[in-house]
Amino acid sequence: MNIYSVLQVIAGLAFFLYGMSVMSSSLEKMAGGSLELTMKKVTSNKWLSFLLGMLITCAIQSSSGVIVMLVGLVNSNIIAFKDTLPIILGTNVGTTITGWILTLTGIDSAGFSIMSVLSPKFFTPILALIGVIMRMVAKKEKQKDLGTIFLGFAILMYGMTFMSDSVKLMANEPWFANILLMFTNPILAVLISIIVTAVIQSSDATIGIVEAFASSGQITLGMAVPLVLGANIGTCVTGLISSIGVAKNAKRVSVLQVMVNCTGAILVLAVLLVIGKMPFLQGTTNHVGVALTHTLFNVFVTVVSFLVEPLLINIVKNIVKDDPSDLPKILIDDRLLNQPTIAVNECMGNTMVMGMMAQEELVKAIDLFTNYDEKVYEEILKNEDVLDWYEDQLDTYLVKLSRIALSDEASDNVSKMLHVITDFERIGDHALNIAQLAKKYNERGSRFSDMATSEIKILSDAIKEILGFAIESFNENDLASAAQVEPLEEAIDALTGDMMDDHIDRLVKGECTIELGFMLSDLINNCERVSDHCSNIAVCVIEVSDDEYFSHQYLNDVKHESEAFKALYRYYLDKYSIKR
Repeated sequence: MNIYSVLQVIAGLAFFLYGMSVMSSSLEKMAGGSLELTMKKVTSNKWLSFLLGMLITCAIQSSSGVIVMLVGLVNSNIIAFKDTLPIILGTNVGTTITGWILTLTGIDSAGFSIMSVLSPKFFTPILALIGVIMRMVAKKEKQKDLGTIFLGFAILMYGMTFMSDSVKLMANEPWFANILLMFTNPILAVLISIIVTAVIQSSDATIGIVEAFASSGQITLGMAVPLVLGANIGTCVTGLISSIGVAKNAKRVSVLQVMVNCTGAILVLAVLLVIGKMPFLQGTTNHVGVALTHTLFNVFVTVVSFLVEPLLINIVKNIVKDDPSDLPKILIDDRLLNQPTIAVNECMGNTMVMGMMAQEELVKAIDLFTNYDEKVYEEILKNEDVLDWYEDQLDTYLVKLSRIALSDEASDNVSKMLHVITDFERIGDHALNIAQLAKKYNERGSRFSDMATSEIKILSDAIKEILGFAIESFNENDLASAAQVEPLEEAIDALTGDMMDDHIDRLVKGECTIELGFMLSDLINNCERVSDHCSNIAVCVIEVSDDEYFSHQYLNDVKHESEAFKALYRYYLDKYSIKR
């Protein structure tokens, strides 16, 4: 055995796997969270879902990555299990594009011709040089990512070429012929292919190895088919590993993938065992033959699976039965950390939900003073616990995300969310405090004076407006709305100061009881604290957009130097004035 040839094959495989990893991660990063948003929109249409699964796999060059993503999305209740089959089938077909790209290594690069330009030996060095230059010179993150994609693709193709050339050198070795002899047994060939794919975690790499073997001119079509079947089964291992510890519905995704690929492989293998001696299967094949076999098999599996889709779904549900006690209570699945842009996007959506829930609860709580409803009070009580849960889940997840290499935009969003989720939770706390005051106020049966009631109405209108500005500024990244918050917060501070002065006057004159006085004072303090949290949210939006976070410096500058701030402050001071 020529040990150097074997080592060269291993080195070529190492380059291939590394190039694939670098390229797919950069492609995924450039694709961004729009993949997840699109996936959620199209799942109701199975043909669009199939096309999306195929396109995403082509885009990120990893069917396993899409399956892991799918497990995470189902586990986070973003996508229903029943809608996953078309996406799985799409990934199966999409992954065949890599095999066709690898057929370029079979092009003869000797001399110069139009076809030789398509040879990796011609364009790989050029792509590598472009990739290195873009990585070194480019200032924008997306341009750097594009350079990384070129570099990863060049490494991948170099690895494939190196592997093919090394196999050709081994073609006349007796031991190599003995290895190929094992592939003449279809069942053994399938098992070997499954093991290889499971170990290297890449069906594309296995297909690449088969194509490299085919370049030796000693692989028949009958030998290539079982190896392709095994690669499709072996790629399911990644999905099975990703389903450990998830909800039953998410486990079903990986089980469905295994069932689809295994059923298709068994059907084709059964046919192959019957017609294995046919002349066309005994002829040697090449790169194109392997790629075509891979594509035809996955198209066949897709057609059969669509025909029996309801049956497949029901079988998987019976294999993995529901167990409510086994459902993990999580907001976002940790498996989405492998797709950080999607994870950030999902966190952003949940943070928006949290903010709007806090806004809704506060408005309901304030309105309880004029229109008390016990059901609304119980709802506020329940939702305050939900807000606490949201904060705990998001805070833990965002800390994990912050430790991952993110794009500048994603990093800014994580920083912004880490700042505001506490403010949203605190607003929920104040909503509960106000609701409890309203409950006590209703149970006592006593009423505020007309003047106090009028002042509370003005304060509640101001709080509702500032909260609306704060939530809109975060949800829309609206700097114009954010700029309204601080002047209004200062006006609310002045308003609450005047209300406290009037309250003390009424106490002195005996126009207000001590008990009602405490209630009013608590209501004013809670509203004032809500406006402070709105200020925190708006300042965060403004400062993060400027790539810095120095809230005290910002507030000092805007209050003392900005004429626009002063004009808005005077406007809101007049709008929410209680002075007569």
